[in-house]
Amino acid sequence: MPGTPPPSTLPGTMAIILAAGRSSRTAPAHKLLACDASGQPMLLRTLNAVLASAVEEVLVLLPPERPDMAALLHPLLESPANTPPASAPLAPGGRQPVRRLRMTCVRQPELGLSRSLHAGVRAAMRRRASSLLVCLADMPLVSPALLDTLLNTQRTTHAPAVAPDRHGQPGNPVLWSAQCYDRLLTVQGDQGGRTILRDLGSAVRLVPAPAAMLEDFDTPERLSDFARMPAADPTPTQA
Repeated sequence: MPGTPPPSTLPGTMAIILAAGRSSRTAPAHKLLACDASGQPMLLRTLNAVLASAVEEVLVLLPPERPDMAALLHPLLESPANTPPASAPLAPGGRQPVRRLRMTCVRQPELGLSRSLHAGVRAAMRRRASSLLVCLADMPLVSPALLDTLLNTQRTTHAPAVAPDRHGQPGNPVLWSAQCYDRLLTVQGDQGGRTILRDLGSAVRLVPAPAAMLEDFDTPERLSDFARMPAADPTPTQA
């Protein structure tokens, strides 16, 4: 069922889903509430793919004034599968067990993407996560298999950042190692980690990914395309 952890997760890994934007390009409709042909909202389709990956913890970052978006997550948040057993041991590094899926609201998200990024990085630092997977909520076609490839590549290579290969350049989502956290906190405005990736150069590991999987849906035309898409394949496909 959606929200059920995969058989094994990678300790110390955290994913954040950036969903606090105003969706101004699709106003008055909010892109993350738009549904595919099966009736599944984009936010849930993206979230379920992340939950089907091997990431240990998932944090969804929402705007403070959208209770309708938060309501979509409540069934998953309150699911028994999301509650750590009372006898759960401490995680590596002495971390207390927490719900695998959590959500939080971003203060002043209108100041740009960096507000959400900072909130996610600080959460990863508090949890002493060894890596942070930054996912965009309007990229619902990214597969669990691609996410697992990013996680496993970073785990084996210890690269400072791992990303899908998008025409020879890093695409989204991006997996950052803990060594990049302090620098990510210096990002300002509506920028993500693009400048950091450029400065890291060849140290960034790129993994193959289908171009169609890396598309975002942030215009009325793209929402029309999304509305015709069938339900996500419950069987993860290879990236």
